[in-house]
Amino acid sequence: MATTGTDKVNITGKELRDIMAEYAFDDDIMNEESQKVRLAKMAVSRLSEPDRIIWCLYMDKESSREVGRILSCSHSTVLKQLQKIKKDIMYHIMVLSKTEPMD
Repeated sequence: MATTGTDKVNITGKELRDIMAEYAFDDDIMNEESQKVRLAKMAVSRLSEPDRIIWCLYMDKESSREVGRILSCSHSTVLKQLQKIKKDIMYHIMVLSKTEPMD
């Protein structure tokens, strides 16, 4: 019998082993990276340093207002820059996808 906090769960040893086997850490799966993710990382790495900072802040905060507050500028300035950054990323992905070998 396994307990979770104050709740008790009836699980047999075999059921517990099956669950643990199903959710076991698989190093191969955890390290695989799809081509899309690889292209996105390469595209972001080709951005200028200020653009990468804005992009990373936006990805972390998910709010142009919050990024603007952190950078001490208006959210509309951040939005304009994010539009440019998105276009740059899409351009880099397009160029890289033509040069990268397919998996």
